Amino acid sequence: MLYSISLKKRIVRHIVLFLALSNAAYAQQSAKYSYSLGGEVFEGFILRHHEYLGHLILDRPTGFSFSLWKHTNGNKEWEANYNYPDIAFSISYYDLKNDAHLGKVITASTGMAFHLLGKAPIKNDLQFFIGLGLAYSTNPYDQATNNLNNVISTPITYNGNFRLSYWHQMGRLGLGTSLKLTHFSNGSLKQPNNGLNMVTANLEARYRLSGEESEYKEAVESKEINKGIRWGGMVHMGWAEAPPIGTGSRPVYNLSVMGQKRVSLKSQLDFGIEGFANTAIKQEIENGPPFDGEVPDYKRVGVFFGHELLVNNLTLVTQLGFYAYKPYYPKERVYMRIGLHYYINDHLYAGLTLKTHYAVAEVIEYGLGYRF
Repeated sequence: MLYSISLKKRIVRHIVLFLALSNAAYAQQSAKYSYSLGGEVFEGFILRHHEYLGHLILDRPTGFSFSLWKHTNGNKEWEANYNYPDIAFSISYYDLKNDAHLGKVITASTGMAFHLLGKAPIKNDLQFFIGLGLAYSTNPYDQATNNLNNVISTPITYNGNFRLSYWHQMGRLGLGTSLKLTHFSNGSLKQPNNGLNMVTANLEARYRLSGEESEYKEAVESKEINKGIRWGGMVHMGWAEAPPIGTGSRPVYNLSVMGQKRVSLKSQLDFGIEGFANTAIKQEIENGPPFDGEVPDYKRVGVFFGHELLVNNLTLVTQLGFYAYKPYYPKERVYMRIGLHYYINDHLYAGLTLKTHYAVAEVIEYGLGYRF
């Protein structure tokens, strides 16, 4: 009972932090923007990224989505620099075609669509969309009543969306078709957490609410960029559960020393060294079978290199790391990290990232960093 209450508190913290970052990411000065209402229907298939998912895949998942689109116009410098991306706020419904073990999923998400074929607005447009959200699952894993669901173990999970769309605009009406990759995971907050990945084909439509497009402002020359290396550090914390199932989530700590080098208006490179202390792994070692000889250390040390795509004060973080020291976990030497940084000012920033070993999530990290 106490574990259940503790888990619910952590899920609430995840929701609050996600909403805070989303609000910070899209906060704008007052200006006249144009908006559209949109909808889509989709059908696809679940990717069998683990051999033990086959029993859950019974049919092609289907669903629909409703969205409010905000069309940026250059009111802020970054909007023009990124060719006036469209921002979406969406509610989606997924029927996974397995009510007994997977149930339905409802998501609330936000994201950006970037124009690829020319300067917005254009009549025929190819767009790349990237989004992040929270998902509610109606039938997650339960040891007593649903122990065959080995992909979703908490009612609330994270939701990632990547989509390539083609749009044709006819006045205020836009019609589109797209291919989308959707991911659900709780970041190993609770086991089992194999995650769920879907590929869908979508038919989309949206209708611009205002009769006229808003005025688009041209990009202006930015101030000179400091391309020197800036040194600093970052502290991460999260929660994760290691096998066996039901042992409860434990804190995960990470301390990094890093350099950051701005290379352009939109790009920044990161590199550094970091130490990890995952106490869920420590518990796994202590509760597991005895070792022949010395008990392995649960701590790890890694070196990493990465990139940040700068969009206003928000950045999209992608990093690749290599374990220089890892006596116990995992088998792989390589780890990845993807997520968001939000720069509160020129020195202080917050982070929300997912650390993985290929397709296996280890932990959702909440971070606070400082650079000199």
